[in-house]
Amino acid sequence: MNERPSILLIFTDQHRLSAVGCYGETVCRTPNIDRLAAQGVRFETAYTTCPVCSPARGTVMTGLYPHAHGICSNAHNLGSAVHELADRPELLSRRLQVAGYRCGYSGKWHLGSDSTRAFGGPNEPSLPKDVGFEGQNFPGHGGGGFNYPEYRAYLEENGFVHEVYQVQEDRERVWPYGVLRGEVESTVPYFLTENSIGLIDRFAEGGEPFFMWHNFWGPHGPFYVPREFYDMYADVEIPEWPNYRWEGSKENAPYQVKRHPRTDELEWVDWAEAVRHYYAFATLIDQQIGRLLGHLEETGLAENTVVIFTADHGQTLGSHGGLTDKGWHHFEEIQRVPMIARVPGCEEGEVRQEWVSLADLYPTILELAGGECEEGHGRSFAPLLRGEEVAWREAIFVEFHGVNNLATTMISARQGDIKYGWNCSNRDELYDLAADPHETANLIDDPEYARALAAMRQLLADWMRETGHSGLGMYEFSRLGIHRIP
Repeated sequence: MNERPSILLIFTDQHRLSAVGCYGETVCRTPNIDRLAAQGVRFETAYTTCPVCSPARGTVMTGLYPHAHGICSNAHNLGSAVHELADRPELLSRRLQVAGYRCGYSGKWHLGSDSTRAFGGPNEPSLPKDVGFEGQNFPGHGGGGFNYPEYRAYLEENGFVHEVYQVQEDRERVWPYGVLRGEVESTVPYFLTENSIGLIDRFAEGGEPFFMWHNFWGPHGPFYVPREFYDMYADVEIPEWPNYRWEGSKENAPYQVKRHPRTDELEWVDWAEAVRHYYAFATLIDQQIGRLLGHLEETGLAENTVVIFTADHGQTLGSHGGLTDKGWHHFEEIQRVPMIARVPGCEEGEVRQEWVSLADLYPTILELAGGECEEGHGRSFAPLLRGEEVAWREAIFVEFHGVNNLATTMISARQGDIKYGWNCSNRDELYDLAADPHETANLIDDPEYARALAAMRQLLADWMRETGHSGLGMYEFSRLGIHRIP
């Protein structure tokens, strides 16, 4: 490319891989995401840095794991060390500005608030416009975005309504879902896409390259969709998760926090109806992604715009014996994320097997933009997008520090097919994904895996030391003995 590319980062919220067509057999329809993968590079094994919204988003802005950037739980939860993303030159948006980019923002923020007081004292608000973005400036997480004044004004201006009809009012739902009475144009995903298209056009008129971070609130719940999208799945059989009937969910383990309180009463038909709405929501979002991609093509901007699609983390939705939401376990459903990148001039339809992480977005975007990037916890995967064969990491790490004012420390380490999960206040976990791809057999006490366990514990200790994790001392004491590993 003769000039620096513009960059569109499309970010979804709580998006499990079964809701992305190009990641394997599924009834979920995502033709636009699939087309993006066919035109670019799809990473088969991409992971979040933390299966919680705020920490993962903090990693995108800093290139650091949550234990280093400090937003280690959802902002303004008791378990978070930092509640507002402080403005500083090292933030991704500020680095890009220095490189000559205009930065646009749409949708969910969840890296700060507009409150001047918190926890009984003063608070310094931090919203997108406080750290270099133009566009929407919504505080907090937003609960789907339904009540933000800008969205309500959009509805009123266009004569739209946001009303929800509950499809199965005679059955207690496992998760909030329903059908919207309004048309597609009245939905939050459509509204957000309108904003991003407007910003892209404004930036293009100015002639400068742009970085547009487009954040959908979905398919995070509640799963509200127009009738036409629900009808795509109304009569579709939803296959039962392979680990849905897992008895291990009843064990005294951290994942008990996310076991649905009515799991023993529920049947798969209950979960299947929630999954239908979830898939319908993913398809609605996919349609809006198609609008974004189509606009780039219609305006000629696609020729010099990098498009990256990913998510903050996954979703359980009944898997592993009736778990809900995210956090509190080491399972793939919430840790693996989609990661697809289309770079003009690069190979099309490539599938890479290297371990990549949300921590890699920061250096990758800055390399593509020609911006300055100090050493962080990630590594640019731009060479992989160019088809280069380079030595790459052999392990991946995911951390969790609690959510909704419940604090803990849990870290997952995966190398090859072995995954080790450290639970600071409970029994550890060890899974062999080659023999047990759905993670149903905890091998932590299996003598045949003693050598593998020792190696994984050493691997995790080394990573904690290298990244400056403050829990290293407790980890060494509780899992490796009182003598520090040299």
